[in-house]
Amino acid sequence: MSARATAFFSAAACVALAVGAGGPATAQETGGQFGASVLPLGGAAMGQSITHVTVELAASSGEQARDDAALAAARAAVAPLVGSTYAPVLFDAALADLVAEGTVRAARHRTVFDGASSGLGVIVSLDVATDPQSAASTAQPATFPDIIRNDRTRLSFILGGGVGAYSDNNPWFGVPGVFNAGSPIAGNLPGGGTTWAESYLEVGIGGATRLGDSDLYVFGAVSGLYSFSFGQDIFRDDTRDFLHPAKGYVGLLYADPDTDNRLKLSFGRQAWTLNNGFLISMISGSSNAGERGATYLGPRNDTDFSAIATGEFGQSRFSLFYIDPDELEDLESNTTFAGANFGWQFTDAFSADVSYITILTSDSTYRTPSGLALARKGTNTYGLHALWRPTTPDHFWVEGEAYHQTNPDFDMSAQAFYGTVGHVWGSLPWSPSISYRYASFSGDDPNTGTFERFDGLMTNGFGNWLQGMNFGKVYRNANLNTHRIQLNLVPRPGMNLTFSWHNLRADELNNLGANRALSRLSSSDIGNEYTATLRWGINQNQYLQLVASHAVPGKALRDIQADEPWTTLQASLYFSF
Repeated sequence: MSARATAFFSAAACVALAVGAGGPATAQETGGQFGASVLPLGGAAMGQSITHVTVELAASSGEQARDDAALAAARAAVAPLVGSTYAPVLFDAALADLVAEGTVRAARHRTVFDGASSGLGVIVSLDVATDPQSAASTAQPATFPDIIRNDRTRLSFILGGGVGAYSDNNPWFGVPGVFNAGSPIAGNLPGGGTTWAESYLEVGIGGATRLGDSDLYVFGAVSGLYSFSFGQDIFRDDTRDFLHPAKGYVGLLYADPDTDNRLKLSFGRQAWTLNNGFLISMISGSSNAGERGATYLGPRNDTDFSAIATGEFGQSRFSLFYIDPDELEDLESNTTFAGANFGWQFTDAFSADVSYITILTSDSTYRTPSGLALARKGTNTYGLHALWRPTTPDHFWVEGEAYHQTNPDFDMSAQAFYGTVGHVWGSLPWSPSISYRYASFSGDDPNTGTFERFDGLMTNGFGNWLQGMNFGKVYRNANLNTHRIQLNLVPRPGMNLTFSWHNLRADELNNLGANRALSRLSSSDIGNEYTATLRWGINQNQYLQLVASHAVPGKALRDIQADEPWTTLQASLYFSF
C-alpha cells in the first residue's frame, strides 16, 4: 500500500473514534432540558461545518524558502475543505500527498473553536525538519488507545470525560419557583446563590476497516456515558449519577483521494449539525438535566437514532437526514425530523445552500389564544442560507439564513431569519474580529386567523443559537428578535477570548408556547446579557472553557417579579483520547 493510501486509511479509521466533548403538551415548553454546552471538538466535531483553517509550522527545516514552500503547499491542499463538514479522513487525505512527495516529514491537525464566526476551526501543524519521510508505509504500531492498528484496520478504545465547577447568583432571576412551576425535572430549587460540581466519563470502542483495495471504508462505534452531579444546581439538590448509552452507529465512507468526491452514510446514535445550528444543532440531539445531571457540562449530544447521508462532489454538497432526538423521559414528545440540504460553492469566498425540513411525528401541539391545540406534526420548513467569507487574513464577511414554515393541516405562516456582518483583522496581533447579528423568529399575532409563531426545531449551541447563557434557559428561539455584538481575540493558536452582548425583545406580546410564566408579556423588553468566554484547546487531548455571564431582566420579566440579575461563573475541562 502506498504512503498516501495508508495515511488516507489511517485517517478514515479516525472517523469512528468520536469522543463527546458534549409532559409534551406544547412544542416550546421544554426550556431547560438542554444544558449549556460547548462546541464539541476532537472526533466529536464530525458533522460541524468548518469555518476556518490555520496552517502552522511545528518543526522548521532551518531553511526559510523550504518552510515557506511547505506552508504554501499545505494551505493550498486544505483550502477546499473550508465550508465542508468536518471528518478527519478529509484532512489526512489532503495532507498525505505532502508527506509522500517529501514536502513535509509529517502533518497533523486538531479542531479548535473559531471565535470570529463562532464555528469550528482546524489547525494544521507541519513538521518540515530534515530527512523527510519517504513514500514507505506510514502504518504505526498499536499503542493506547489503539487495540489494533495496521494498514487496513484500526480498532481503538473511546475514552473521554470532563469535570466542571459552576456558581450561579440569583438563578432564574431570583424566582426559580415561578419559572419551574409544574416542571417534571425540577426538585428542590436553589435560593439566592448556589455552587456545584459535575463530571462525566465516556467509554467505548470504535474502529474502521478498508474494503479490499477500494476507496470504501466501513466504520462504527459504541460507547456508554456515566455522569455525576454533586450539590445544588439550578434544578435540584440531590446527588445524581446516571449511566446511559452514548454512541452506537455504523457507517460506510467513500472518499476518492484523487478528487474532491466523498460520500458518507451512517446510522444509529450519533450527532450532526446543519450549517451553524440555526435549525438543527447537535447540542439538541440529546438532553442534559433532571436525573441525567451534568446540566452545564453538557456531555450528551447523540440522538436516539439518526440516518445521515452527506456527500461532496466537486463544488456541490448535499445532506439527507432523519433525526429522532434523545429527549428526557419526562419530556418525551416523540418528535422526529427529516430533511434535505443542497449547496454549491460558487467561488472560494461565496457559497449558498437550500434546506427543507419536515416534522414526521410529534405528540406536541402549538397553543393559540383561542384555546386551540394545533398539531406540530407535519410542519414544513424551507429556506436559504448564504455565506460570503474571503480567505485573506483581513476580510469583511457576511452570512444570512431565511426560512418559512407552513403546516398542511391548518393555516400556518411563520418566518425566521438572521443577517451577520463581521470583520477579521487576521494580520494584527491576537487577530481581533468583530461582528453584528440581527436575528428574528416570528411570534403569533392573536388578531389574525393564521398561526405565525416560528418553531425553532432543534436550534441551539452556545456561542451561536443559545442566545444568552442565562436567558436561553427561560426564553427559546421563538417570538424573539435579537441584536448581538461579538468581539473575539486569539491570544495564541487554539485559544479564543470572546465578549458578546445580546439584546432580546419579543416579536409579539402573545407568547403562548413559551415558559408558562411568560405566556403573556407586559412588554417586548426581555432583557440584556453580557458574556465573556475563554476557550482553550490546551493540546490534542484537553479543552478548557471558562464563562462569566451576567443577564439583566427587562420589563417583561420584572413585571412578573423576576427582577434580579442572573450571574453565572463556569469552569469546564474536557479530555479525550
